Amino acid sequence: MDALLLRSLQSYVIDTFGAARWQTVCRRAELSIPSFEPMLRYDPGSADRIGRVVAEVLGRPVDTIWEDVGTHLVTNPDREGIRRLLRFGGITFADFLYSLEELPGRARLAMPDLELPDLALDEVGEDRFKLRCQSHLRATQRVLVGLLTAMADDYGALCLIETETADCTSISVLDPRHAKARRFDLALPEG
Repeated sequence: MDALLLRSLQSYVIDTFGAARWQTVCRRAELSIPSFEPMLRYDPGSADRIGRVVAEVLGRPVDTIWEDVGTHLVTNPDREGIRRLLRFGGITFADFLYSLEELPGRARLAMPDLELPDLALDEVGEDRFKLRCQSHLRATQRVLVGLLTAMADDYGALCLIETETADCTSISVLDPRHAKARRFDLALPEG
């Protein structure tokens, strides 16, 4: 999981703030390599450590950085495959939430060595959910919050998404049809 988060963090910084900022991060973090590969293994906790360096370089809270990484994964046109994978979860945002428990298994079909955290969704009331995420990395929960926020926007749903504990996020769907959803077709567009 560290590798995937590190590569996502690298892409976010370069795409949003430029390669020079990423080079500053690499120098401050004393990295021997300036790039991370998502299928390699890195020291456990590396993503949390590098995330703190990025926060220091950018002068922003580390939790905000990780939430932005989650949003970037869904909204960046270069990452359309991730958005498409997530949108296969259902027609509505609630359908998508229910499909999250299946996401680690679906992702392993494409990349067998990928280690995603276990996700468990509980419906605690009408349009109210709690999503539990078991991960050794603190960053995972915040990336998930950013990803959920971006997906709510993608579905056109108005939601309140808050981290309750280190492994639990609360989601309240205030208006499932607040805005027009982004277009999504099962088939990829031609061309």
